[in-house]
Order: sequence, then structure tokens, then C-alpha cells
Amino acid sequence: MSVDDEARAHKVAANQSRFRRANERLERAALSHRFEEADRLPFLCECADPGCFEAVILSIAEYRQVRSHPRRFLLVAGHEEAEAGHEHIVEAENGYAIVEKIGRAGVEVARLHASDTTRP
Repeated sequence: MSVDDEARAHKVAANQSRFRRANERLERAALSHRFEEADRLPFLCECADPGCFEAVILSIAEYRQVRSHPRRFLLVAGHEEAEAGHEHIVEAENGYAIVEKIGRAGVEVARLHASDTTRP
């Protein structure tokens, strides 16, 4: 992997992890306001584009299923970057996609996820 590819993988992982943290805060806020697991919420697209603010409507339970895999992200359909070699599509239907980070980007998002879960 070239230095440029590695830098891109790190940047992609960092951007997507920021969106994931925002969605996790949204989920916590909904639960603290007595939303139920089946209630549907607008979650931010977790694509690599730092300027994307599109939303995907999912139940809290559906979002938790995506979140149960640290390398997986929720995206608006069409925002996948599978050809870039940083992710592969796990699921794509109902107007959204679930992608899994692979290679260096996968290692980086797993590291970022682990550091997020150890924060107070």
C-alpha cells in the first residue's frame, strides 16, 4: 500500500468514525427521551464525505445491528466507495447501504472504535 493510499485510508476511517459517534449520541439522546427500540430515527449517513449530512431512517434496533460490527457503517444508497478498495458492501436495500471497512481502513476504524469505547 502506498503512502497516499494509507493516508486516504486513515482519513476515510476518521471521517466515518466522526459520523458514527454523532449517531451514537443521537441514539443515546433518543433512549434518554424514552424512545423505544422499534422507533425510527433519522441517522446521519456515515459515508467518507465530511460534507455529507444526508439521513437514513432506521429503527434503533436496526441501527444497533449495524453498530454491533465495529467495521460497519450506515450509508445513504449510492455513497459507497467499494471501488476505492477501503470497503465492501454488506447490504444494499431500502435506500441505504451497510459497508464494512477492509484493509488499512478496517484496521483504523477498529482502533478508533476501541478507543471510543474506553472513554469515560
